[in-house]
Amino acid sequence: MITSSGLPSDFPQPCSVDTMRLRSEKVRLLYANIWQPVSAGILGALVLAAVMRNVIDTAHVVMWFIVLLAVSAWRLCDARRFLQSSLEEQAKAQWLWRFALGALVAGCTWGGGGVLMFQGEQTDYVAFLVIVLSGVAAGSVTMLSAVWWVAVCFIIPISLPLQVLLLLSPAPTQQAIGGLIIVFVGLLILTSRRLGQVIHDNISLRMSMADREAKLLESENRYRSIFQNSPLGVLHFDEDGKVTDCNSKLPVILGVDRRCIVGHDLLVPSADPRVADSVRDAIEKGAGYYEGTYHLPNTQKKTPLRAFFNGVHGMDNRIIGGVAIIEDFTERKRSEEIIYRQAYYDALTDLPNRRLFIERLESLDTHTIDQKRSGLVLFLDMDRFKLINDTLGHAAGDALLVQVARRLESCLRDGDMAARLSGDEFVLLALFDEENASQTDALAEQYMARVQQALSGKYWLENRLVDVTPSMGYTCFDTAAYNHVDVLKQADIAMYQAKSEGRARLRRYQPWMSDEVNRRVSEQSSHVAPRR
Repeated sequence: MITSSGLPSDFPQPCSVDTMRLRSEKVRLLYANIWQPVSAGILGALVLAAVMRNVIDTAHVVMWFIVLLAVSAWRLCDARRFLQSSLEEQAKAQWLWRFALGALVAGCTWGGGGVLMFQGEQTDYVAFLVIVLSGVAAGSVTMLSAVWWVAVCFIIPISLPLQVLLLLSPAPTQQAIGGLIIVFVGLLILTSRRLGQVIHDNISLRMSMADREAKLLESENRYRSIFQNSPLGVLHFDEDGKVTDCNSKLPVILGVDRRCIVGHDLLVPSADPRVADSVRDAIEKGAGYYEGTYHLPNTQKKTPLRAFFNGVHGMDNRIIGGVAIIEDFTERKRSEEIIYRQAYYDALTDLPNRRLFIERLESLDTHTIDQKRSGLVLFLDMDRFKLINDTLGHAAGDALLVQVARRLESCLRDGDMAARLSGDEFVLLALFDEENASQTDALAEQYMARVQQALSGKYWLENRLVDVTPSMGYTCFDTAAYNHVDVLKQADIAMYQAKSEGRARLRRYQPWMSDEVNRRVSEQSSHVAPRR
């Protein structure tokens, strides 16, 4: 892989680290570290000038040193301006070229000093000059190799003039030194390239890790925000099923203090077995689901809720715990109950309505022979109900219907049902465990007598007691040979027969009643004038 430094690298470059950011970091590293090589260079120049003034004109040496100081001061001022500028300003490409120019000018100044102070006949001074310049060149490698070609811009101008002078010297020793300097400079350039690659990879790795940490922190903050502000309850549990954390919404849903939740073991024997199964599914299979009315042990509040359990995987892809998202179903259950009541119950009397009663009758059709039972269906309406509505008002009529409903309920046993069909029409279903027909008949008569007695008393309407009687008809049936439509129709015919006989009557259905009804319908039809 080719890096932005121009060098091949085995280090995998993350997509999140772009070339501009890498360059900016490298330039920032160059300027941040310039103080050390420049200070060391001034100190080395001072020592070199002090030694070489013995063989070189002092004025020339002083002039060179002043120029070096000026170049060093310019570079340091440039570095100060860079470090005090904003990050956006530092990202501009001009700063790299300014630094490279400063390194080149400094290298030329040192190289010019080498030419100025070279004295071929003074072997000791030549050796000292070579040592100082080589040291300055070598010392710059570690500080300038963040961008390796910048180090080359400094090394070459220092070493090249001295190499030429040594190679052109008539002294074999100086020629050999010149050759060694060529090898030394080559090694410095290779070292600079390698250091540049290492620095590049380290900066890239550091930036990549910083990006990942920033993204991880952002993700953690985002999750924490969702965790704490979620309208749903959230809890964490470990691989043993123990709750390790929960958000602020969950204690509100469960109606307990947070301390009752954190540390609770969801898998203890006293825990809800369905919740325990869901937690095990999450830990073993990765997901679990629970829906029902839940309460923590040793607490009173029961909350309708549903929970989604999901396993959390660790570094080795092993499930190390899980998280549960919990939704409070209280309002939903309340709404469902309201809808159910509206669909299946009478709003005035709070009795089951026609729909629920018919469904209950239909359910008896599905009973098997082993579940065979006997029973009765009662059909009734209140005598003179229209008169009460017209004279005492609809409020009195409604009060009468409510009182009838309560009296019917007082007659019910477990498994029985009373319902309001419409207006003042009520029905009642009673079931018996007796299979013998004569026993069923006897029980039905006793039951009907009790109902008739309960409904025949006076009713409190509009601050007075009013005598209102019911007309009732009933039929007995056996679930082994049962059709709910026929049974309901028979009870209705029996009630109609009771009405026709003069109110306040109780009649059991007999087959001849159907014939009587059919006869009356035929007579009424024959008196209807034909249409012209």
